[in-house]
Amino acid sequence: TQNIDLLITDIKMPRMDGLTLLAHVRKKYPNTRCILLTAYGEFEYARSGFRLGVENYLLKPLQINEITETIETAVDNMHAHQENRDILFLENILRRWLSGNISDDDLAERASILNINIYQSTYCVICMSKKDDTLSLSGYGNECMKTIQPIYDCYHVLDNQGHYIMIIGGSSISRQLLKNLFVQTAQSLDIIDKVKIAIGTVISNSQNLPISYQCASKLLEQQDETPPSIMICPEEDLLAAESIIPSLDGTKLSPIIQKAIDYIHTGYSGSVSIKEFCTKYIMTTAYIGYLFKKETNVFFNNYLNSYRISKAIELLNTTSHKINTIAEKTGFTNTSYFITSFKKYTGVSPQKYREQNKI
Repeated sequence: TQNIDLLITDIKMPRMDGLTLLAHVRKKYPNTRCILLTAYGEFEYARSGFRLGVENYLLKPLQINEITETIETAVDNMHAHQENRDILFLENILRRWLSGNISDDDLAERASILNINIYQSTYCVICMSKKDDTLSLSGYGNECMKTIQPIYDCYHVLDNQGHYIMIIGGSSISRQLLKNLFVQTAQSLDIIDKVKIAIGTVISNSQNLPISYQCASKLLEQQDETPPSIMICPEEDLLAAESIIPSLDGTKLSPIIQKAIDYIHTGYSGSVSIKEFCTKYIMTTAYIGYLFKKETNVFFNNYLNSYRISKAIELLNTTSHKINTIAEKTGFTNTSYFITSFKKYTGVSPQKYREQNKI
């Protein structure tokens, strides 16, 4: 009836010995820490205990200082294990947020658990890499965070390319202020020539974070001979239509998911839904939804919306159609929803996008 953190048990006991008890505990309560006590010094007992993951094996007669030290070590291990688990969970969510591989509801639920504020007015991603192998990016990043955190929300994680990533959130983010803080910290540590930093675009919705991340990581990877230490993505550097759509390798898709992709590409301007597709091919929506996410790394509806937005971008760039006409031609039955979705994927409204791309 209780949640037991630490179990101290003898080996020789009536009805059930300590090793049998440990085997049951390990099966039902894997996080419970265990310490074995016994008057028997046979090595086989100790070896069996360690196989069951005991903290320590103490021989009778017990010394108070020995058992006290063993308990203190077990408690320290409990805290370290929990902290490591929490850190890994946080890093996983931050990477999924950066890549866009997390739904709105899932992000909101995880963010509330991890104390991540996803309701700020603006966000910005900073990517860092080192020019000198002797530099500690995490050390520099931690120093920068000391000056940034009093002003903005700030979270950090390493991405899959080994870049040190900062996610900045605030009511109004000044990229020039961020640049000044990075420069000042680098100069104080005498590493201004050892680090390369790219500051992404400022976006207005937490779900648009991948846009800022893609911009910053792309800028960071530029192979100029003498790149400046700190670069800022141009605000007008909007995503091209093709970059809105998740990149897929058709050779790795199963035939049924390839058919689902073709179904979206040919029918996006009309009534398209996973339910209609599954009815056509006599399959369950749950299975196709699972398979689509597994093979493409995005949900069916997210891919559909991104494809529709990419087509809307093409029409904005190549025609003079009104916004409501473009919404209708790309499968959006509601102009207001189209504008909201467009801003979510690009960071600006359709009208603003068109104005910025008149040339």
